[in-house]
Amino acid sequence: MMRSRNARWEDCVADRGKDAETFLATFFGQEHRSILLIGGAGFDPRALQVPRKLVTAAAQRLQVSLLRERRPNPRKALLERADANVAKLLDIVPAAKVVDLSIFAPDLAVIGGREAARVAGGIDYKGLTDIVVDASALSRGVVFPVIRVLLDKVPATCNLHLVVTDEPATDEAIVTVACERPTTIHGFKGTLGQESFANAAVLWLPQLVPGQVGVLRQIYNSIQPSPHDVCPILPFPAADQRAVDALLVEYRTELGAWEVDPRDVVYAHEGDPLDLYRTILKMDSGRRRIFQEIGGSQIVLSPVGSKVLSFGALMAAVERDFPVIYVEAIDYQIDEDRLAADADRGEMVHIWLHGEAYAQG
Repeated sequence: MMRSRNARWEDCVADRGKDAETFLATFFGQEHRSILLIGGAGFDPRALQVPRKLVTAAAQRLQVSLLRERRPNPRKALLERADANVAKLLDIVPAAKVVDLSIFAPDLAVIGGREAARVAGGIDYKGLTDIVVDASALSRGVVFPVIRVLLDKVPATCNLHLVVTDEPATDEAIVTVACERPTTIHGFKGTLGQESFANAAVLWLPQLVPGQVGVLRQIYNSIQPSPHDVCPILPFPAADQRAVDALLVEYRTELGAWEVDPRDVVYAHEGDPLDLYRTILKMDSGRRRIFQEIGGSQIVLSPVGSKVLSFGALMAAVERDFPVIYVEAIDYQIDEDRLAADADRGEMVHIWLHGEAYAQG
């Protein structure tokens, strides 16, 4: 396993699949734990899985805050699915609080991250032992700011957990319709645009995913100064053994335009966010030594695909203050036949980000 020196999450506690489910059942089943769950109240069927498991484990010791992302002119099918999910969630946790988040302002400026950060900043930690952020039905433009605020504000006595239900078939049934404004995620501008980094060697690390060629092209063109190097992130090992070859074919024009050397491709384990986290930190440490005398190094991240891999980018961005540039979704297209109404499938991924697991003895 690759190791990173002086990394905040060098010895991160993380679980997947049955191990993650066992952790949730046993850890949150402890009677002294008082838990706040922050989850999504959207159309994604995976919104239901983590609340069900936590209600089973914690019962009356669980508080729930559900963030409902609101976008302009939503499709009727999406609204109906979201309404149905909210009704089911309120059946599971009748006292759950549903909070509407406007993702866009009337002029289509992206404000969802700022709104999410405001909600996270207003949490009352009194009596809480654990906060669980379930990213299964939340966009990364909301999850990233929430995690950043919580890591800044959560007291040492409160644990912070990040979980997601990872299910590639559902991901493939949901196609993002992106707006046309690349932007940094709220709280993740880093040193981008600062005069002290005006001469830095910019390395862009885009996560390549099917159907997002246009989005990544927009992001590349928006980065100023322009990237000196591009190291695309590809999922390997991956559930689909042909995924890498398919992505290389789909992005062949862009890889040529970005002058990507085959040796510069980053391979990250599709199901292990810590693999990408450690890889990014290792790359940054090496580049800092190389470029420190000639303007410095600036890494820019664009995690636009798998949420599991994006967690690795999130952790690296928090630790080293990397800018994260993305294009917010203004709409979603769904495959009704493939998107099960209430699918209890996929594997849970759990990352323990803060708290007693890292207490100094």
